[in-house]
Amino acid sequence: MAELEVMASVLRQQGRELYCFGMNTTRLRQICYVTPRSQDDPKEIQRILNKKRAMEIGEYIKQENSLLPNSIVVSLTADVAIQSSGMDGIKVLRFPNDEGKFAYILDGQHRLEGFKYSDGIDFDLPVVAIYNADDGLRGKIFADINGKQERVKDTHLLALYYQIGELKPDISSVMDVITQLNTHPDSPLKGRIRMMESDKNIWVNNVGLKQWLVPHLTSGGVLALKTVAQKTQILKEYFKAAASLWPDAWGNLKQYNLCRPMGFEILMGLFGPVKHRVDLNSGHQYTKETFLSQMGPLLNATIELPGGGMLPINWERGPMGSVANSRGRTLITKKLADLLRKEDDQSTPNPMT
Repeated sequence: MAELEVMASVLRQQGRELYCFGMNTTRLRQICYVTPRSQDDPKEIQRILNKKRAMEIGEYIKQENSLLPNSIVVSLTADVAIQSSGMDGIKVLRFPNDEGKFAYILDGQHRLEGFKYSDGIDFDLPVVAIYNADDGLRGKIFADINGKQERVKDTHLLALYYQIGELKPDISSVMDVITQLNTHPDSPLKGRIRMMESDKNIWVNNVGLKQWLVPHLTSGGVLALKTVAQKTQILKEYFKAAASLWPDAWGNLKQYNLCRPMGFEILMGLFGPVKHRVDLNSGHQYTKETFLSQMGPLLNATIELPGGGMLPINWERGPMGSVANSRGRTLITKKLADLLRKEDDQSTPNPMT
């Protein structure tokens, strides 16, 4: 092991010096360390390492266009010497050797650990260091970094990844459909899907709709082999049928759940059984009228609740409030799907008679 010397630019904030430099991840991992907060070390500040998250970062690093521009933030120990370089704004950081616990990681432990799973890929990373900080300052920096930054909303991230072509092909295709549902003049969802945080008067966001469409539009789904245009048209007709079946509830978010996320989740959970009825009874003709005729049993439907009592499925927010959770939404979807299948069983001739 040999002494390590690093040239660092100096930044001054609140009377303190910050030292900024770049370092290869192999070298950086040799001098950085973390002591996570635990029952054994209750005064430490860092989180326990999440191996799954580090492995995901490792997979990201291996991608062709991956970049990690954010700085690793560390607190240098008193073992590191800070010396003048003879140049204004530049100082020399002297580490006793090139391996050891000299830089406590305040931010970036998972990024750095990700290189353990990067199949040997190394980066030069930016580093911002404070020197010999006490526990109070280290804790404040960690808390401020992790507590005061607002996480980018999933809606924004999904739209951005779609825009720059970073989604997997099947998910990108789903987003093609969602975009067309949101923009086509004849779509019942035109302008009602949140694609940006600034969108107003929306009913559902792109993340939720993607989640509920994926089972139908991607591999193994009932519309998987259709083109984007065909998928979009079929879904437009399906939503038109829903709007016609429950005209009072469609678009009325104040009183009804139909055009809220709960309603769309249930509608898409019923799409497979409804389409199956159209295939059987309407010769694969996917129009508002054929969907509407096969959704007829859902009108004025009631379901039995596990604790007793009956719930009318008229989408009124008050009565449905008690089953608005995940289990309740799943229950409603299953009960209504069973109702459609029962109708199919009753209308299908028995070949044994």
